[in-house]
Amino acid sequence: MRQAEKTSAPVAADEIFLSTEMVEPGLRNDLWREVSRPFFETTQYPGDAEMRLEGSIRSRAIGALLIGPTSFNQQQYSRDRRAILRGGLEQYFIQLFVAGRLEADCEGRAISVGPGDICVFDLSRTFRSRVRTGSTLSLVVPRERVDKAAGGRNLHGLVLKAGAPITRILTDFVVSLSDVSAEMDSADTLAIEDAAIALIASGLARHAPETSLHDPALTGVLRRRVLEFIEANLSGLQLGPDLLTQRFRVSRAHLYRIFAADGGVATIIREKRLDASFRELARPGGPSRSITQIAHEQGFSSSAQFHRAFRARFGMAPGEARDAAAARPLADQRLAHVQTHFARYAQQLGANRHREVAG
Repeated sequence: MRQAEKTSAPVAADEIFLSTEMVEPGLRNDLWREVSRPFFETTQYPGDAEMRLEGSIRSRAIGALLIGPTSFNQQQYSRDRRAILRGGLEQYFIQLFVAGRLEADCEGRAISVGPGDICVFDLSRTFRSRVRTGSTLSLVVPRERVDKAAGGRNLHGLVLKAGAPITRILTDFVVSLSDVSAEMDSADTLAIEDAAIALIASGLARHAPETSLHDPALTGVLRRRVLEFIEANLSGLQLGPDLLTQRFRVSRAHLYRIFAADGGVATIIREKRLDASFRELARPGGPSRSITQIAHEQGFSSSAQFHRAFRARFGMAPGEARDAAAARPLADQRLAHVQTHFARYAQQLGANRHREVAG
């Protein structure tokens, strides 16, 4: 492989290929877990501890998109709040199932996916899934640009069934895009990127359930504005439903309806404050302030309240999150670095193979 000849830090190549067959059997579990870590934690099925994890991935970047085929044996995946905050990915993970089956729980939405189906995972939200031996054609697209076209609809866990007209259209498009991606120049890439996002967003939005009885376009715009305001004012002690209803001139009932699927706007604020606290505690090098200071900065009135809420959301105490960061600095796995993440392992494996041949 070309990466094997490089000695400097790895960069994202046009196409990256990785497979567990590139290492000896005893190393395959660790390799596959690390390769898939930007997206989820991968483990064997309960009771299948003796079965090794197997898989392959071929990834190509098309502007802000990643596309490529994957294969896998029987395994299960988990994406929890800690993985979301560590990775920082703000994308949709879309899979066209070629073979095999998937069962998943997407924050209460149970889905079943088979050959020919297309499923959607929002990488900013949690899910658990299991797959049977099979293969997919996977596409990673920017969430914000899709959400604007989707009008605020919930796409997490959406399944388009095989044979449906929109599924057939999207399938043909994704397969063709994958086939010709290696031949596109930079001008083609820009045009295709925009066209792909527009087609995918409109196709998914038409089949996603409504999340509000109000005009979905207006609701989506208001929801984005409220979320942006919350993010910019997390440390404000006055941040809450009363401030938001005054700021955006909407009723408390309407504000709740917009965020009903999230448990209400007060829940959104608390969870975003906890997420910000986790990022501060888990950032490389560790925070310079005490846990109590961080809790107060994020609007929590007491350390005890903060500890209870933090443990409920992340399954660990704030001190444990800080200790884990000190033990293993967190890698930057935003989408721009996912391809580099793959390239790093391709380079290492290629170099190892080169040494074996030379020996």
